[in-house]
Amino acid sequence: MPRYRSDLQSIPTYVPGKPVDEVARELGLNHISKLASNECPTEPFPEVVDAIATAAKSANRYPDSGAYALRHAIGVRNNVDPEAVWVGSGSSDLLRSVSLAVGGPGTSAVFADPSFIMYPIATRICGSEPIPVPLKSGYAHDLDAMAAAIRPDTTVVYLCSPNNPTGGHIPGDAVRDFIDGAPTSVLIVVDEAYAEYATAPDYRSMVDVASELPNVLALRTFSKVYGLAGLRVGYGIGSPDLLSNLRRTQAPFSVATVAQQAALVSLEMSDRLAVRVKENDDGRTYLIEALAARGAGPAPSQANFVYFVPNRPAAEVAADFMAQGVIVRPLGPAIRVSVGTRSENQEFIDVYDRIGSR
Repeated sequence: MPRYRSDLQSIPTYVPGKPVDEVARELGLNHISKLASNECPTEPFPEVVDAIATAAKSANRYPDSGAYALRHAIGVRNNVDPEAVWVGSGSSDLLRSVSLAVGGPGTSAVFADPSFIMYPIATRICGSEPIPVPLKSGYAHDLDAMAAAIRPDTTVVYLCSPNNPTGGHIPGDAVRDFIDGAPTSVLIVVDEAYAEYATAPDYRSMVDVASELPNVLALRTFSKVYGLAGLRVGYGIGSPDLLSNLRRTQAPFSVATVAQQAALVSLEMSDRLAVRVKENDDGRTYLIEALAARGAGPAPSQANFVYFVPNRPAAEVAADFMAQGVIVRPLGPAIRVSVGTRSENQEFIDVYDRIGSR
């Protein structure tokens, strides 16, 4: 019998949304709309698919562990030195590496609650103590409380903007003020996985700040608006000295060649990405207004999903949706629904009306 680490059971388990095929098998349904995992509802661009097919021919070779071409393209896109770019297998991979690099027994990590589940998971994996700080009313980050929660043993603070699962954002000036007020010995990780979807005038990426300051890391992903969730590729931007240390805990060859090439070509699709962002904005507005009209009180969102609390158990509501062929995500007392295609968004509201979610 293996001997496990004594705190293994304290590590939260990431529970993904159910795959479409699994739900179809279980319920005998022919049509499923998956609106649970914040995925891009449209497939990769044709040029990206072609790049994947071409790159697959070299699958017998290890990928470029340093992702040279992709790092340089990301650097150009973000106006930063390629040495300030760190590529990983999705931002979740980078979060795990961060925790292993700066955490460990006798340290702590601060993050909002609710926020991305990988923060407490990564914190527990490395043996650190999690310090969750509740969101304020209206689902906003309580930055004052988060600053007050920083202890002498705190090594990292995670800020998620737009925030998963609630969708709200932190105004750019507020993020910068928080960074300036935090101890320089604390790493501030600004998770911008949904940044491309943000349309609020006071939203601001911290990419430029992260490339200049030694204790700031901005994270991005190709899993969302770029539609590459199945390939697992993301990146961080920070000072070269910071990244050289964080990389020590990352496995080699973590980003497959097909993922690197797909991301490389995706960066060239700015005009068509803008169309996706507009379609998401329209769908997000439709869902928020439709839910508000039905008394559901949806949270403000700058992401590609909407968060609301039904008047009966969320798990029960999610099960009712699933029985109708619509997969949504129950999270504690709330439901998170991803913005889908126009027809999927309409289908969600139609099912909502049928099952009586409130």
